[in-house]
Amino acid sequence: MGKLFDKYPAGVVLVLMFLCLAPWMVLRDVTPSNELRYLSIADEALREGHIFAFTNQGEPYADKPPLYFWLLMLCRLVFGKHCLFVLSLFSFIPAALITLVMDRWVYGNIRDVSPRERSALALMLCTTGYWLALSFFLRMDMLMVLFIVLALNAWYRDRPWLFALFTFLALFTKGPVGILMPPVVILACILSCKRHLPDEPRLHIGRFLGGRFLLLVGGCCAVWFAGAWLDGGADYLHNLLFHQTVDRTVNAFAHKRPFWYYLVFLWPVMLPWCLLTVPAAIASLFRRGDTAAPHTEAGMMEKLFRCAFFIPLVLLSCASGKLPVYLLPVFPFVVYLLPLYIRRTGWKPWMGRSLAVPAALFALAGLALAVLPLTFNRIPALSPYGFAKSPLVSLAGLLLFCGGLWTTIRILRLKDGPAGTRPLSVAILATLLFLSPLLPQANEFLGYRAVCRDVPEGEHVYVQGLRRPESMDVYLGRNVVVLAEGERIPSDGVFIAPAGFNDPVLEGRECRIHGKSALWLPRPSDKLQE
Repeated sequence: MGKLFDKYPAGVVLVLMFLCLAPWMVLRDVTPSNELRYLSIADEALREGHIFAFTNQGEPYADKPPLYFWLLMLCRLVFGKHCLFVLSLFSFIPAALITLVMDRWVYGNIRDVSPRERSALALMLCTTGYWLALSFFLRMDMLMVLFIVLALNAWYRDRPWLFALFTFLALFTKGPVGILMPPVVILACILSCKRHLPDEPRLHIGRFLGGRFLLLVGGCCAVWFAGAWLDGGADYLHNLLFHQTVDRTVNAFAHKRPFWYYLVFLWPVMLPWCLLTVPAAIASLFRRGDTAAPHTEAGMMEKLFRCAFFIPLVLLSCASGKLPVYLLPVFPFVVYLLPLYIRRTGWKPWMGRSLAVPAALFALAGLALAVLPLTFNRIPALSPYGFAKSPLVSLAGLLLFCGGLWTTIRILRLKDGPAGTRPLSVAILATLLFLSPLLPQANEFLGYRAVCRDVPEGEHVYVQGLRRPESMDVYLGRNVVVLAEGERIPSDGVFIAPAGFNDPVLEGRECRIHGKSALWLPRPSDKLQE
């Protein structure tokens, strides 16, 4: 095992990550915000025979390109249902490949590195805020990031055709960010390195952004747009090319945020390592005492990673529509910029303190989690969440406490550097593993699967006051009727609303509570009248 770890430290980390996340991939329910909606869109596409133009409850849905929906549709055709474990792999496998590519990319050029450091950086990426969650959530973002990383790696290795291919695949997965980020990043890097290496082939703009790029990307886009036009018509194509791109960028119709939005939310989404990774990336802009000149491989790699962090951050800030998840493409570069910066400047005292602070906070959070079952009955607000009384909560909290405490000690007393973060990273993954048996009880608060199981066959389903309930058709196999606020509740069929909902028309009907949702069955007398 020791030899395996020495040879494949990042691979061992990914195996550990998979073992800890696999129960979540199997046991959890999907969230109604986007995951359930994507499944509903895939089901609708299969029913209606759509390939390039998608609809959501009969309305055109041009928000996202087809690639991810094709994967969902293929899974449905192969398994006959939506297999959550397999669908989660469409996020986990890209996350794992990104980690392996970044590990080989960076440490292939750094020879005096220990397996402990390599595993620590892989763990830092795997346990960074949104990255961990999106490693198993059903979204196309991680797949897009994989293609962006592969595109930039293809430029670094002087492979123009692969750069064009991966750039198109990034576009075909998520949209405009996928096609903007690789060309703009390498353009910035080329312009900043050109004066040092004027004859370097990969620094010639036309080699990567010229004829072959336009031929491959333009040709693939022409096939895609033609398919969208044939499948959805001219209005759908206009929606895809203009409404979902120009309108979102200039004056967003959803998620409109101010320019400084990412400057604030960059920090919480990159916890717990943001106090080190982000300041180190900013400090890398100031190249005093630089020993990694731009004409060296390490210097060019550091410059590329800096561009891959700052350029997208500026571009995303200029766009009108903003969400924290849009920052995902910068995560691998800001984390793996860290070892390059440390190699150039050495380990500084402020770096240790920036790691010790979040480690200590996580230790306190673990302690609070450990005592939660003991104080459960004294906190009325927790009464609906009975699963929080489980001893597994205390055990998970103790693991998190020990991992945070041991990391704090190693960083401050043993001066262990980035390798000292491993106890907390492992503790975070182990915490998820020990909490996973509670998911069947917690699912009632996460999604709609539990409440839909209580809906009798053949009954009309009316819903009011829930978030995106139209996607319940994934579980029910039929559409639901969404009632507006204040609209009269029909006496027939099943009615679903938030728990605590009250209306005189529901008196005498059996009510079943499922977490945040409540289901009212029809009165027996109503069924007899029918």
